[in-house]
Amino acid sequence: MINPYELMYDSRMDVYRYQDATDGDGFDTSGEICVASGIKCRYSISAQSNAGVPVPGVQTSNQLFCGLGTDIREGDKVIVTLISGQQVALRVGEAHPYSFQYQCRVERNEKL
Repeated sequence: MINPYELMYDSRMDVYRYQDATDGDGFDTSGEICVASGIKCRYSISAQSNAGVPVPGVQTSNQLFCGLGTDIREGDKVIVTLISGQQVALRVGEAHPYSFQYQCRVERNEKL
């Protein structure tokens, strides 16, 4: 099925997921691994607020759109490369599947 919204996807993303693992000697090698790379997406800014004591920060609640074939889950870390080349690190919240795409609630936290 063709995704008519894909024409609006102007960014690319890499999806990272935390996985528990140990090496052959029993040492913990858990960490985030890349589960998908170069996925077409659309990042939409919806709200922004200043928060944090004693260190101020900026917390935003935004939306990320991508095709239904994308392996994306709540808790994943996503690095979005915008059309300008700027990279944005996001944490995925709820991912809602619709007819043609996922609409994911994402959060961007940065220290000022």
